[in-house]
Amino acid sequence: DAATSQPRPTRVIILFRCRRVTTTRTQWNRARRPLRRSAAVCLGPDGVAAAAKPGKDYLDHSTIDEATGKQIAAAVEATGARFLAAPVSGGWRDAAAGELLFVCGGDETLFNEATAPGASLDVMGAKHWLVGPTAAGPARAKLMLQIMMGTYIGALGEMLAVAEKAGLAPGQVMDMLDNSAMGNPITKAKGKLMIDGDYAPNFQVYLQQKDLRLALQLADDLELPAPITAAVNAQYIKARQKGLGNCDFAAVRAAYDE
Repeated sequence: DAATSQPRPTRVIILFRCRRVTTTRTQWNRARRPLRRSAAVCLGPDGVAAAAKPGKDYLDHSTIDEATGKQIAAAVEATGARFLAAPVSGGWRDAAAGELLFVCGGDETLFNEATAPGASLDVMGAKHWLVGPTAAGPARAKLMLQIMMGTYIGALGEMLAVAEKAGLAPGQVMDMLDNSAMGNPITKAKGKLMIDGDYAPNFQVYLQQKDLRLALQLADDLELPAPITAAVNAQYIKARQKGLGNCDFAAVRAAYDE
């Protein structure tokens, strides 16, 4: 959005007299570790928080770790402005159709205002949840969705790779799957992309792998083994190593190609 395209986000807020600011941003550095663009946009002398004050609102739609979310929330709320963490689930097609999902945490009054009929989250999203009064709840809850999506599509890619190796027709196997109890819209859509080798991005490999990494870090913090997530994460890393990081995350199927 406008804040990230300017050297000083504060200038955008002042210039446009923004009452409510929303951001979503993730980037990777050369070491392949996530840079906290959300924190960079918000914190520091030229960040959003520097222009925040009572009467202004800040909604952060990024999927980030809870420590970063809490840091951003504390900086915004210290100014008297209101904060709502609202990680978003869905791709650009869902956004265009107004069918995004928002997993929220923070100021309950702001949540109610932002999800009221005709308000921003109502227009952009089909469903919204308030998980708690801080950024920790939505940070954790959003990662549960990413564990399921990442492992499910990873398993789909592995199944199609095995099917091809076994001499089966992938399209026929997908037709069986689509008509079984396991059939669902994402299976049908991503299975077709995998069979066609069409990985034009909707939600990229590098983003899915980032989310699985955050989920694994959360599991480690909770001292809970997550071997399935770890195994699938390795295949997304392999897909990135093959130069597919900016492709649709269905490209995890290509991790099995020699």
